[in-house]
This record gives sequence, C-alpha cells and structure tokens, in this order.
Amino acid sequence: MKKFTHFLWWCAGARIDVLEKCPSDHAKYFGIGGTILFTALMACFAGGYAFFTAFKSIPFSIFFGIFWGGLIFNLDRYIVSTIKDDGKSSISKIEWISASPRLLMAILLGFVIATPLELKIFDTEIKTVVERLKIEEKEKLIGQDSSFNNEFNELEKRRDKIENDLKELTNNKSHLTENAGAFYEERKKEIQIDVEHKQKELNAVQAQVNGLHTLYINAINDSLSSSEIAKRKSNRDFQISIRNNIRQEKKELDDRIIELTENRGEAIIKEEQNIDGQISQLMSEKEILLDKIDQMGKTRDSKRTNYDNKVQNYDGFAAHIEAMSTLTKEKSSIFWAKWLITCLFIFIEIAPVLFKLMTESGDYDKIIAKERHFTEVEQKQQISNLNDKINTDIKISTDKNKARLDAELKGNKKLLESIAIAQADIATKAVTKWKDKELKKLEKSLSHIIQSNSKDDFEIINKFWTKTQNGVETTYCFKNGKSNNLLFQEDSNIKVGKWLMVGHNRIETELENNKKRYEISELNETQLTLTEIGSNNKLILNST
Repeated sequence: MKKFTHFLWWCAGARIDVLEKCPSDHAKYFGIGGTILFTALMACFAGGYAFFTAFKSIPFSIFFGIFWGGLIFNLDRYIVSTIKDDGKSSISKIEWISASPRLLMAILLGFVIATPLELKIFDTEIKTVVERLKIEEKEKLIGQDSSFNNEFNELEKRRDKIENDLKELTNNKSHLTENAGAFYEERKKEIQIDVEHKQKELNAVQAQVNGLHTLYINAINDSLSSSEIAKRKSNRDFQISIRNNIRQEKKELDDRIIELTENRGEAIIKEEQNIDGQISQLMSEKEILLDKIDQMGKTRDSKRTNYDNKVQNYDGFAAHIEAMSTLTKEKSSIFWAKWLITCLFIFIEIAPVLFKLMTESGDYDKIIAKERHFTEVEQKQQISNLNDKINTDIKISTDKNKARLDAELKGNKKLLESIAIAQADIATKAVTKWKDKELKKLEKSLSHIIQSNSKDDFEIINKFWTKTQNGVETTYCFKNGKSNNLLFQEDSNIKVGKWLMVGHNRIETELENNKKRYEISELNETQLTLTEIGSNNKLILNST
C-alpha cells in the first residue's frame, strides 16, 4: 500500500521525500494523483478503441492505447505540477488568468478522451445508423452513373416491348390460322373503319379546296394584284395536293377490301408472311439488344461490386463520428446524454487543477516554496559572483594594458631623445657650414641671422617639453637645423611638423597643415609658456 501511495504522489507531480515529512498533505496529493492516473487509464481505453475502429488491428490498438494513455498522463501531470496558487481556499482573478491556458488544455483533453468513449457507449445505435449511411452512400455512388443507368433501363424497356410484340404477333398468327373466317371479317371491318375515316378527312379537305377556289376566282374577277392572286392560287393548289393524297390512300384501302373479298386465301397467306417478316425483324433486333444488355449488365455488376466494397469499408472512425452526429440530431435524448458524458470527462480533467487552486497551502507547499526561494537566491548570488569576477578580470587586463602602454611610451621617449641628439649633431654641422657661407654675405644679413639665433631661441630648441591633460601626456621637441622640424607625440603616435622663430619672442608652428602663432610669455629652465595670438589660449609645457 505504501508503494501505491508513493506512486500516486509521483503521479501528482509531488516530491516523495518532502511529502513524507508533511502528513497533513498526504490525502491531498493522493487524491490528485489518483485522478490523474484514472484519467490516463480512460484515455488509454479511448485511444485504443478509436484506433481499433479505424484500423481493425488488436495489437496496434493495444500499443496505441498505451501510448495515448501515457501521453495524456504526462500532460495532466505537467499541468498539475506546474500550476501555482496563492495558498488561499478561494481562487483569485490573477489565479484564473494564470491558470487559463492549463484549464483550456484540460478542457480540450476532456473532449478528446470523451469522444471515443461516447462512441463505445452508443455503439449499438451507431452501428444501425452506419448501416443506413452505407445504403445512402451506395445510392449516392450509383446515382453518379445516372446516364449509364438510364441507357441500361431504356434497353431493358425496349427488350420487354419486343418480347410483348413477339408474343402478340405469334398470337395473331395462330389466331389467323385457326379462325380464317373470323380474321377475314375482322380485317375487313378494320379496313372499312379506315375508309370511313379517310372519307371524312377527304370531305373536309374538299370543302377547304372549294372555298380557296372561290377566293381565287373572286380575286381574278375583282382584278386584285397579281401577288394576291398568286398567293390564293398557291393556297388552293396546296390543299388540292393534300386532297389528292387522301384520295389515293382511300383508293388503296378500297382496293384492299376488294382484294380481300376476291382473294381471301391469298390475303391470309400475305398476312401470315407479313407477320413472319415482323417476327423475324423483331428477333434480329432482340438478339442485338440482348448482347448489348449482357455487356452493359456485366459492366454494371462490376461497378456495383466495386461500390459494395467501398461501402463495406465505410465503417471507420470518421463514419462512426458522422453517425454519432446524425444520431444526436435525430434524437434529443442521445444529444443530452452525449453532452452530459462530455461535461463529466471535462470536469474530471480540470478537477485536479481546480482542487489545487482552491486548496490552502500546506506544509509541503511551504517547504517547496522555501527551497525554491533558496535556489533562486543562490542562483542570484552565483550570478553576482560571476559579475564580480568578470569585472576584476577586466580591471586586471586594463592595468596590464596601461603598464604596457607606459613602457612603450618610455621606449618611444628614449628613441626620440636619441633621434634628437643625432639631429642636433647634424644640425650643428649644418649650421657651421651655413654660417661660413653666410659670413661672406652682406653685414646686414649677417646681423639679422645673428639676431634670429638669440639666446632665447637656443634655450627652446633641442629640448623635450611635455604637457599632461586628462591623463594623456603630450610631448613637443623644437629641433634646430636646416628644416626646423617640430616633433609631436601624443600617446604612442608621433607626428613631424615645422616651426619658425618670428621676431624676438614669437613662434610659428605648422602641424598637419594647421598653422598657429604663439608668443613666448615665460621661459626658464623648467617651463615654457606659449600664448596663442588671437585667442589668448595658453600652452604650458614642462621641460623633461
């Protein structure tokens, strides 16, 4: 019993090790697990029956039933185990909203489970309707061959008529042989009746001819138009031709009476021959007709056999669903019974969710909530630790990069100093040569040159002047030589420009096509202050 209880707890999605510590919640999760288990069993039966109805295979039906039951069991267990309540006996609006997707899923599962079971409950009534649907389906299939069936029916009617005509002709021939006198009188009487009809018809047409002839004569006497005279003449001639035809037909009937009266034996023989000719003609037509009927009959039998096979297979799951629909439309009692069963299964399906929402929180729920909170806090702590570690790694990497950059700057500074010393040596030699050359020029030019190379100028050149702003160090070096180069370094970037002493205390610089003029505001061994002419911006540089 303990194992079964643990199994139902597991079915309810509860943790057995925690639930054992909470006796007050044992019955609650026992009931929820039992509902889920028995719902799955009903789903197993419903799925197996539905599969058997469709495929008529017991092994596959058992397998599918187990599979379907397991699927429904897993869905129900998931729905119940993931639902969260606020721990109160009433269901709040927020709980209804959060639980609505699971409730809709449970209602859908209720419909799915109930339908095959309803088909099984009303199986006897449904089979009766299915048989009726088979007949209707067969009639519908036969109705698709209406032109073929109409042709076949017409051939059968023609065959029956030929058989009746043959029977009548055979009886007439027999009657003619056995009662020659009676046949003579009967035949004569028939011809005389025809003669009387023809005489009446002839008298009526003759009256029309007489009237039309009178109209024709009057038109001539009255001197009417030629077209009117021709029209009246045409009408009279047309009736005359009809009258002559009737006279000829009456004469033939009179001749037949005379012939019948004078040659009774020959008339009987001719009549027999006439009957034999008709019988022979009908027999030939009957043989052709029977062959055609036989061929079409075989085609019809083949089609109907095919229809029977199709109708016989009209017994699957869809046919039963259609029969159930027809049955509920015809009988209101079955309609209400079906919906009561459906509602019952829907209630069974949503019951665990509702019960869990309406049940107050117990010891088990509190323990689970505490563990969930502990896990959540622990995860947040791990995330925080990971963020701290990442920030520390970034800081260490930044410090390393800064140290490497400082080392590069120092190396570049030494390189610049070496370059400056070399350029100073070159500039000294160049100046010496230039000086010797210029001494040969006029005294005025010499005096200007001497003034240009004053003491202040000498104190600025060939020194490294630095400025630090926002943690960025900038270095200037005013080289003295033929080209008066200006070396400029910011971080690890080195640029080369031009500079020129203008007057006694002014400097002009050109760096990347950007020309500026400065006035030397202050100059000593450690500091050089330059004021930009026009903006009064100060550039304070320190000697290194």
